Amino acid sequence: MTEIAYDTVAQDISTLRVEILYTGGTFGMVDGGDGLRPRAGIGGEVADLIDAYTDRFGIPVEFRYSELERVVDSAHIDPATVRGIAERVRAGLGAVRPDGVIVIHGTDTMAYTGARLAFELHDVGVPVVLTGAQIPLGQPGSDAGDNLLLALNSIATQPVAGTFIAFGSRLHPAVRASKRSSHGRGGFTTVRPYTPPAVTPVRPVSTRPVETPSPVGLFTVFPGMDTDLLDAALRIYHGGVVLECYGAGTMPASDAVVAAIRKATERGTPAVVITHCDNGTVDLSLYQPGRALLDAGVIGGGDMTREAALAKLAHLAELGLPAREIRRWMTTNLLGELTDPPAGR
Repeated sequence: MTEIAYDTVAQDISTLRVEILYTGGTFGMVDGGDGLRPRAGIGGEVADLIDAYTDRFGIPVEFRYSELERVVDSAHIDPATVRGIAERVRAGLGAVRPDGVIVIHGTDTMAYTGARLAFELHDVGVPVVLTGAQIPLGQPGSDAGDNLLLALNSIATQPVAGTFIAFGSRLHPAVRASKRSSHGRGGFTTVRPYTPPAVTPVRPVSTRPVETPSPVGLFTVFPGMDTDLLDAALRIYHGGVVLECYGAGTMPASDAVVAAIRKATERGTPAVVITHCDNGTVDLSLYQPGRALLDAGVIGGGDMTREAALAKLAHLAELGLPAREIRRWMTTNLLGELTDPPAGR
């Protein structure tokens, strides 16, 4: 996690060139009488904020602003929307590459979108920075302007390729970030240390085109869960399921639960075990329930966050990789999303 000084910019920048994509979210919302709702057409207000940035730091900003065809509350973001965002970012790079890309996004699913974009845009070569707000533009105490300034400053001062979340006063690597406050100005945190691989691994490549991606899901275990609920999740999300388990990777491992997981993995549905804890890693060999899951064919997800694990599994599933290759890549640190090799590898 990096703190960005608001009053510091790189001195050798003559002009900062950025692409800005507005997807919706609290940043530009208005109250329509039935609660806050997304508002399109905020390009003029964004331009005013950028002018204020130039006035403050003396750095001219050349920017191109665009919006999704339909801006949304981020509660409605789905995998197809995220794929569309990734495509728009790539299309916006063009022949004259900008210094960076800013994606204005709602906070509720920003960490999920950020993690997915990190995998989809790993090769773009410029920083992609997501930002948003807890309080809309124009409302008392709004943080929208400060967060956009932070996103601009993060590109100006730390122009490192990768996908990040700029919020409050900090820059978070998207593959390690989670939302931790529903209203605080510093709404996000870097859950675990960001440890990019020392040597960039060979990237997984598509073995066949996937026109209709298999759905991927997240299932959080809880005391008293019904086996039928887990079985339904494994059937519905046949592209793969992230199992958010207790501690080192345990869950109520009854015979019925283990049988449901074994049946899913045998038919080619990956099941990835992560921990719901903010610290530590999965160790499936430590306790008997973990060993039962391991024997049923699950993949140890190490210390990945739920957002990164879900994003990575969806990315690999859409490449059309067979189950054995998904296992290989889920246990390989590609972008800094994974620190320790999963114990249940």
